[in-house]
Order: sequence, then C-alpha cells, then structure tokens
Amino acid sequence: MRTQMMIAGVVGSVVLVAFATLAGLVWWMELLGGIVVFALFLGMVVVLYLRVMRPWHLRWGATDEEVARPMPGDELIADVRPATRAITIHASVEDVWPWLTQLGYSRAGWYSYDWIDNDFHHSAEEVLPEFQGLAVGDRILMAPKMGLTVASIDPFKSIVSVMDDGNTSWCLALYPIVGDGTRLVSRWRPKLNLPLLAMAIVEPGTFIMEQKMLRSIRDRVERRVRAPS
Repeated sequence: MRTQMMIAGVVGSVVLVAFATLAGLVWWMELLGGIVVFALFLGMVVVLYLRVMRPWHLRWGATDEEVARPMPGDELIADVRPATRAITIHASVEDVWPWLTQLGYSRAGWYSYDWIDNDFHHSAEEVLPEFQGLAVGDRILMAPKMGLTVASIDPFKSIVSVMDDGNTSWCLALYPIVGDGTRLVSRWRPKLNLPLLAMAIVEPGTFIMEQKMLRSIRDRVERRVRAPS
C-alpha cells in the first residue's frame, strides 16, 4: 500500500508543481499571457524530451548491437519501440543469475529506490535461497496486486515476463563477455496508450528506477565476488 501511495505522491507532486507554475504565471502576467508562456514552456519541455531525453534513456548503457539484437520475448508484444538498457558486471553469468531470480516486491526487492517500490524495506544484500526457484507462471510483483507473470526462463540466460494487462513484456538477459564478465541487458516492450504529457512523466520515472536497479545489481554482485570466501 505504501508503495502505491508513494508513486501516487510523486506523480501528484509533478502535477501540483505544474499547476502552481501556471497559477504563478497567470498572477504575474495575467490570464492570457500566463497561459501562453506556460504553453510555450510546456512545448519546449515536450520537444526536449522527444528529441534528446527519450532517445538517450530508451537505450541507456546499451550498444548499437544490443539495441538491434533480437531478445527472448520480442515476439510477445509487436510493433512498439522498446527500451533496451544494459550494464557491464565484472563477474560471471553464474554469479549474476541468482540476483535476477529473486527480484520482486515481497521477495528480495527491486534493488532500486526502496522508499518508492519496496514499502521502505531495504532490498536484499545477499542471495536468498528461498527465492531461487523461480518458474514459469510465477508472479514478480511490482506492488501489492500488481506485477508481471513469468512467461519463460532459460536458466543462466534469460527471464521473460508479461505485465498483468498483457500490454508489456520484459526480458532480463545475460550475455558473457571476454574476461569473465557479463552484460546484463534489460528490454521492455510497452504498448502504452498514454497522452504525450503522461508519457513524459511515466517513461522518465521508469528509467530512473531501472538504471538504479541495474547499477545496484552490479554493485551487489561485484561486492560478493570480491568478498573473501
């Protein structure tokens, strides 16, 4: 419940700031002038997002090859622009895999901003044996009563899951690299029917959470690999 309240609070704060800005401009420049300036500012924000921010965050950390490469689950949601994000982890695929299988609310957490997506519970710092049996059909919750269902698992290679509404697929995949390292690649394929302004809030929000998750997984894995036996 607190997770949903925090998400609603963040979105509500953005909307409140927008209305406060509009009200301030109207007070300062009168009704017509305030509305015109606010509309111009909003238009600049939208253009900046579409031309600069969106192309950057939809492929954060990913190479051209990774963006173009087919991934498991691509066939589940067609005709959408995916978000492909990636990070290098200096550890083997076998070291990374257990951290992926235990992902989720009420499990090991999301390794992101716990005050938003995990009811303030700190995401696990260790591999938890009780959450290593992830199987097709299992739920990966993002919040109470909301999440994804596992569609396929290729051990030590990929996990594909689908959102409850069937309009979004997510693949987490591991690719070994020379030097006993691993590329962790995440691909979301969302079929969003949202107004442009709503997308300008939702998409950056999901990116902020995901880049934190990828970096936190990397840090946890590398810390565990470096730790004495």
